[in-house]
Amino acid sequence: MNTEKTDFNSQLYKKLYIPAMIFAVVSIALVALMPLLGEIGMANEKTATIVGLWINFLGKFHPLFLHLPIGALSLVFLMEAAGLMTRGKYRPNTTLGLFFAASTGVFAAVFGYCLYLTGEYPESVLVLEHKRDGILFSLFLLLAFVIKYTADVKLTGKAFKGVYFSSLGATGFMMLCAGHHGGEISHGDPIDSLPATVIAKRDELQNAPVDTDPVVFTQFIQPILEAKCISCHGEDKQKSSLRLDTYAFMLEGGEETASLVPGDLKESSMVTYLHLPEDDDLHMPPEGKTQMTAEEIQILEWWVKIGAPESAKRSEVEITPVTEKALATLLTPAQRVRLEAAKKAELAAKKKADDKKRIELAIALDAVNDKFPGSLKYVSQQNTELNFSAVSYRSKFADADIEILASVFNDVVELDLSSTQITDAVASKLSQFTKLKKVKLNGTQVSDVVLATLSELSELEVINLYGTQVCDEGLSKLSNHPKLHRVYVWNTKVTEKGAKLLQDALHKRADSDEDHDHKQHPQVILGMDTTMND
Repeated sequence: MNTEKTDFNSQLYKKLYIPAMIFAVVSIALVALMPLLGEIGMANEKTATIVGLWINFLGKFHPLFLHLPIGALSLVFLMEAAGLMTRGKYRPNTTLGLFFAASTGVFAAVFGYCLYLTGEYPESVLVLEHKRDGILFSLFLLLAFVIKYTADVKLTGKAFKGVYFSSLGATGFMMLCAGHHGGEISHGDPIDSLPATVIAKRDELQNAPVDTDPVVFTQFIQPILEAKCISCHGEDKQKSSLRLDTYAFMLEGGEETASLVPGDLKESSMVTYLHLPEDDDLHMPPEGKTQMTAEEIQILEWWVKIGAPESAKRSEVEITPVTEKALATLLTPAQRVRLEAAKKAELAAKKKADDKKRIELAIALDAVNDKFPGSLKYVSQQNTELNFSAVSYRSKFADADIEILASVFNDVVELDLSSTQITDAVASKLSQFTKLKKVKLNGTQVSDVVLATLSELSELEVINLYGTQVCDEGLSKLSNHPKLHRVYVWNTKVTEKGAKLLQDALHKRADSDEDHDHKQHPQVILGMDTTMND
């Protein structure tokens, strides 16, 4: 009875051999030629034809089929290992398992390629490696099946056994490669989650130098996006053709919506999509993914609202107490302690430097105030910036007298020479006030010559030219000034047209400046203004 059954099985094996080989050869040809068919994006559901839409539909089944050949091949490995360990006492029949693994492997490869054609996964190195490894895995799996089946029907010698195990080993290797790259695309590199790697990163973060005035985008915004968004909108994967891994790509947006519109929360989908119901298809992060905390959402909204600056530092933007509290949640307790310690050390170092600087400035202050009592003072007790005012000596302060400030040219940030006897001859000396922020020349005999000098003082913010001889031509020299936001030209030769041209130029510069405070609108004041003492 057992002999009859064995003979029947043997005959059945031989009968099915030819159909099985036809299946294997056709499958090998299909998988090998597959990369030559179709173009990336042809299965994009927003633009595809009916054929492309079917390809898009089939691509959705890739995650379902890719686990089947892996499970079946793992069982084959287990059975073959048991046969080797028992030295032939246990003789596993793995042919059927290899057939199941090979056939489902073909489906996984074909459906995976369909998913690739949707354009959701662009041609990055990681995606191309996963595509290559997946195709090779399917081909080696088919080859191992062919070799094993051929050995079963006794068309090969014993030496063919080594070829079979070699093909099986190659298949296992490609399975590991394809699985690793696929997991890296979907979930990131698993090696990054090794305890040793995590601990090393944690130690590196804890021991990194503390930046008490970091760039907002780098320190706060990028880490949030990397943790919650980049896996689906980064270099290796771009759902809806949207990338959030660089500032430029964020401004570029996706297929249909603007991701980031600086200063506009409603038009920035990277913010509005956060507030959609979690079961909404457009909600981000998608349902099932780790969601953003309330503090993270608040930080992103704050950043967009202040103009989404790319390079502005923390000290250069307005931070409300509520936002300050939210930012603190991004730091660990240890980091907060180190940050506070660094701030205290920085303040102590600054105070020490300021005290030393004040000792050095004492001689200069005494010399100036001996000749013009009360004219040279500190702007604040918290720094070493100086303010010089000659208003009390306007009847006798002339061009030559400016030389008395030679030793503090780089320390004066506010200079009031209004109604003094200075002329254009003072221009060469004004060029040496490199840190000057405010200058008052109103009521003097200066003209356009001085404006050429002032245009080169990059820190200058306010200029009072009321009652001087300046005109439109001179005023135009200030058009490209990087920080100027207030110019008083009442009772001068400047026309309304000249004032408007300068104001428009300053507005254009301010609008393009990512660090610009949007509450501060540049003004060229042609008439009497109550804020002239600014």
